[in-house]
Order: sequence, then C-alpha cells, then structure tokens
Amino acid sequence: MFHLLVLIAIISCSRIVAAIDLTLTQQLMLAPSRYARYALLKDEDFLFDFDNGNSSDIVTGGYLADATSETFPALVGQGVGMAIGILGPCGFNTPHSHVGGTEFFIALNGTLHSYLALEPPATNSGATPRVVNLTINALQATIFPQGSTHMQFNPSCETRAFVAAFGTDDFGRVQQFEALFSVPDDVLQDSLGETLSPAQIDNVRQHIPGLAMKSISQCRVKCGTSQHW
Repeated sequence: MFHLLVLIAIISCSRIVAAIDLTLTQQLMLAPSRYARYALLKDEDFLFDFDNGNSSDIVTGGYLADATSETFPALVGQGVGMAIGILGPCGFNTPHSHVGGTEFFIALNGTLHSYLALEPPATNSGATPRVVNLTINALQATIFPQGSTHMQFNPSCETRAFVAAFGTDDFGRVQQFEALFSVPDDVLQDSLGETLSPAQIDNVRQHIPGLAMKSISQCRVKCGTSQHW
C-alpha cells in the first residue's frame, strides 16, 4: 500500500511539473543526468554571443555581458561562468561585488587600473579593509575574492576589453552604492554620521550611475569626453 501511495505521489508531481511552463534553465536544473540535460539543448543553445548589440553602449563608458545559467542555459551543471567587459575611453566599471564566486580577471589589451578591498579580520570586523591597487597590462591577470568590493578603470582614450572567469554559473553582482543607498533614509543618515541631509541623500540616490560609466575628470579632459548623465 505504501509503495502504491508513493507511486501515485510521483505521478501527481510529474503531472504538476509538466503543467508548469518552465524555462529552459529550470528544465535543465530538474534534469536527472548530464545526458538528459544535453537532450534538452539544441545545437544553437551551445553558442553564446557576448556582443548581442551592446557595442553601442561604449559611448556611455562601456558595457558588460554576463554568461550565467540564466543568460546561457547550457552552463547549468557545468560549474563555470564568464563575463566580458568593454570599457570605452575613461570607462569605469563601478564598485561592485560577486557574492556567488571569486573572479579571475584578465586584461585583454592596453592597461587597466583595478581596486580591491579585502575583508578585515574576523576578530575586528570593523577594521579598515586592506586595499589592493594594481595596474594591469594586456594579458596580465588578478583575482577578486568572492564577496569582495572591487572596480576597474580605463585611464586611456582607447577602448579596452577584459575577461572575467568564475567557478560558478551564478556569480551574481551587487552594485555597492545602489545597495548602500537602498536602505531607509534615517538609517543611512545615521550610518554616514549625519553628514548628509535627507534631500542630499535622495539627490545622490538619483544620480548613482550604471554598471559602466565615464569617470575621472582629468581623463575626460584629456580624451575630450563628457559625463553621460
């Protein structure tokens, strides 16, 4: 009798799952084996386009393209992910972190400046984090540990590119200033030592730039570019 009830439950669950309009990524996650996952993928599903029409965004500082299990379902179960970054003249990949995994960052051409804030010791979590500033030349690489705050800047008047590899298909991205200014105004005002009024906080919140932007006034003057906002 018990086995019969289990069988009925399995059949019922299967029918419920079948009735749900699952995305390809969801179907792949539920597949019982690699062979079953591959059977769900068409030949063209194994191809990912990092450009995808984003090249026009270079005029606003650059663009980022992420290959994750959500954007590239073929990655499900593979344990890898990747991002491509294109930074235009004075392009700035603004402060962010990846809570899902460590980033292996490689500069493809020219020179990029990077900033990394490492976590303080657990015994003194309020300590000032160690800061690692690097100049990364073409084909040189660095790592940004999982969860660490980091950013990159293109100091030149030429377009630069980088590759970011991850040991996960769901590395995520948290924009640090957007996260900070998403908390209630009164909490933020106290956290900043009451140095900003509610109106000033709201003004900052409305002017936080996107993922990539033109930055550093000296660079913009040198390259004859202007801010994009």
